[in-house]
Amino acid sequence: MQDVFVFLQKYEIWIYLGLGIIGVLYLRRVVIALQEWRAAVFGLEKEIAQRRFSTALTILIFLFLFAVAELVLVSFVVPAYQNSLPLPTPTLDLSVTVTPAEPMVMVASVAPMTPTAAIATEVAITEQGCLPGQIEWISPQENQEIVRSVELRGVINVQNLGFYKYEYMPIGSTVWTTIAGGNTPIIPGSAGTDDFLGEWNTSQLPAGDYLLRLVVFDNQNQPFPACVIPVRIVAVP
Repeated sequence: MQDVFVFLQKYEIWIYLGLGIIGVLYLRRVVIALQEWRAAVFGLEKEIAQRRFSTALTILIFLFLFAVAELVLVSFVVPAYQNSLPLPTPTLDLSVTVTPAEPMVMVASVAPMTPTAAIATEVAITEQGCLPGQIEWISPQENQEIVRSVELRGVINVQNLGFYKYEYMPIGSTVWTTIAGGNTPIIPGSAGTDDFLGEWNTSQLPAGDYLLRLVVFDNQNQPFPACVIPVRIVAVP
């Protein structure tokens, strides 16, 4: 299914162009058949012309419905389907793209890290994906304590935006859980938009340290470096 969606999205313009050319040809046939039908004198003549008219009109309607289906799939179904997909890239792969080589050598040369040191190292790696004014978290802030729920606010201002999603993961895990997503830019201060992404209800999650990340994709389904911040969920008294 994903291959079909990629094909429809990649060749969208060519599909419309092909449908348009074929549609013009069959529109011409509809007009000719209608003229022949009106000009026909004998019953057999009228029947043949009517049959040609009906066939050409049916194909023309089918082409129109196909174009509408292509528009709906590319504009609504494909982004919604992409938003529902988990990011297949593990945490380690995300960090490799943004981690300088020298800090990794230093970590390997020291004694086994404590849990606190491991958290600090992982956070330092992932925070490299945050780009001020382009892809960043506004709320919550780094290391903010969250009780029950929090409003998620940020900036998503990149060229050729495809869609985005925001996810969380407990420190020490390798599985990200998607909270929600969207496909429209989030540009605080611009007309008709603010920085509100959604609300994250943490009341059912165990207390502890988590990573919260914002993953943005362009319209070719290629991800930008993920913006990740550490937060702490506090147990309800």
